[in-house]
Amino acid sequence: MQIVLKELKRSYGTLHAVDGISLTIPSNTVFGIIGRSGAGKSTLVRLISLLEYPDAGEVYYDEVRVDNLPKPELIQRRRRIGMIFQNFNLFSSRNAAENIAYPMEITGMDSEAIHNRVQELLALVSLEGKEHAPISTLSGGQKQRVAIARALACKPDILFCDEATSALDPQTTHSILALIKEIQKKMALTVVMITHQMEVVRDACDQVAVITDGKVVEQGKVTDIFAHPASEVTKDFLTHLIGVDESEKENEKMVQWSKKKGAYTLRFRGDSTDQPILSKISRDLGVEFNIRAGGVQKVGNEEIGTMIVDISGDAETQQKALDALRSENVIVEEDQL
Repeated sequence: MQIVLKELKRSYGTLHAVDGISLTIPSNTVFGIIGRSGAGKSTLVRLISLLEYPDAGEVYYDEVRVDNLPKPELIQRRRRIGMIFQNFNLFSSRNAAENIAYPMEITGMDSEAIHNRVQELLALVSLEGKEHAPISTLSGGQKQRVAIARALACKPDILFCDEATSALDPQTTHSILALIKEIQKKMALTVVMITHQMEVVRDACDQVAVITDGKVVEQGKVTDIFAHPASEVTKDFLTHLIGVDESEKENEKMVQWSKKKGAYTLRFRGDSTDQPILSKISRDLGVEFNIRAGGVQKVGNEEIGTMIVDISGDAETQQKALDALRSENVIVEEDQL
């Protein structure tokens, strides 16, 4: 299910929460929408998922306009949309199976079909034997698995995940993201992930749009965005991501030798992460690189390396070093000191 947004706008008084966003979300993919708190991402997902009407603009599902559907058709369309939330939104009065059954009950499905579907979904999310478990007895990860199963109950063609891992610890987050990716492939879903965590984008998404102040400031393949961020907000996200030494993935830590900020950020992509590029340039030009931080992350199926450095020498020598780096396909960003 491809989703196309055309000049969407939504205001609350003088606040322009969504301010003219146009975006194409490809079908059968995991698409991330990332922004800081207050950027407009939650309002945007409410518009895309038809929970709110835009003040202006249009929403299309597979070339069919859906933001202006009459109420009966809107209700039917919403039933083919799954949603997962940060705080699970489960009924504490119902056990795991009864929570999963709820959306099927309100559509009038017969009890035997509901039972069979619940068992199928429990197996899908690895909760076999937990059907009678009270919600209060489940861990955060298990609760989110119940929520995922419930979101899939009516066989949606679009799945929205609104900060679905924000309340979980890092290890559980990795397992939930892996589950969502597995489900997306099995069911050929279009998954839209709303998040403020760049780790989620890195580990789960194929493409991403970065929003701030109600506008899209950057979009593209996740590997491209990580290797060559264009907007300041994206660079800031990446700086905070790679600076986290508590990463669950030991080989993806950003190792810092100095707390001082370097003059340049270098980004290496693919095979260049394994090449002695700095040593070669240092030998050829007689310059020295003071490496303040460095690390390699796996983004999709590609490795993206990052170094924060200073370069010795006068302005002319430094420029020669920068030109040499770029000739080796290293992306160079000059940092504001």
